Amino acid sequence: MRVATGIIFAFWLIFMFFKFLTTQPVGYDGEITRTLSGGLIFIQFVAWAFIFTKPFITFVILVIAELIALLLALTYQPSYMIFAVVNLIFVIMSLVGHNELNKKKMAAKQVKTT
Repeated sequence: MRVATGIIFAFWLIFMFFKFLTTQPVGYDGEITRTLSGGLIFIQFVAWAFIFTKPFITFVILVIAELIALLLALTYQPSYMIFAVVNLIFVIMSLVGHNELNKKKMAAKQVKTT
């Protein structure tokens, strides 16, 4: 699950970074929206760095990004709900990856003790 999450998350980040670089903002509001979106993409990139070895750290970072995206969607611009929905999917997937890693550790401990 961790590998699948990491690969899908990488494709999401590549797509969003491409959109970030190719979108031309119009006016002050466009620049603010672009800057906030870039910040969320950066936070997600930091979370992606831990997805394979420390999925719980990814989970925590993505929960923070989820809260930021929800706050922005509710107060600033509803289009941030897309970030919130996608983040929620990756939050769930990283938590499942964390649980998978814990099960592997527990199975390894049981094999050593028996």
